Formats: sequence, C-alpha cells, structure tokens
Amino acid sequence: MQKQIEFEEIDLLKSPPDLEELKHLAGLADLQVKDLINRKSQVFKKLQPDLSSLLPEELAALVQENPRILIRPLLSDGSILLIGFKEEKYQQLLTQQ
Repeated sequence: MQKQIEFEEIDLLKSPPDLEELKHLAGLADLQVKDLINRKSQVFKKLQPDLSSLLPEELAALVQENPRILIRPLLSDGSILLIGFKEEKYQQLLTQQ
C-alpha cells in the first residue's frame, strides 16, 4: 500500500542549511549540530576537522562549503528528524501519518 504524502524536497548539496537551520534540525532529534556530520564521508576524511574545537559558526561554514559532509538523507515532519536511511524508522514515521 502506498500513501500519498505531501513533501518538500530540499537538495542539501545545492542549498546547504545555515547555522539556524542546522540548530533547528539537530534540536528535532535532541542532537548537537556536530552529530549531523557524516564522519565516514570522504569529505570528512579528507578535511579531518576537529569537531570538538569548532565553534557553531565555523561548523556551519564548513557545511556551507562542503555540504557532502552532512549525513543524508535528512527527513523531518517538522516535529522529529530522521537521520540517514533506516527503513524501519521511515516505516514507523509513515504509519503515524
């Protein structure tokens, strides 16, 4: 059974989130902004940023310059945030809709 659910797709590579958006997204999942960073990404491995020493503004600038450093996909219904693709979590969210 397929559901017809309205959604807005935002290409994070073309429109990377700014600091306020990052804070909002992280807050939806009770995380810090640095938790949205994909430490396994090629960009992260190449740049090797010290996330513990970066100020929030510096972290946002890093994301703006290197959006591939974010964990993707990010899915939010406005009240929660799912990070990465975990089918069971998506199914859970979609059955609640």
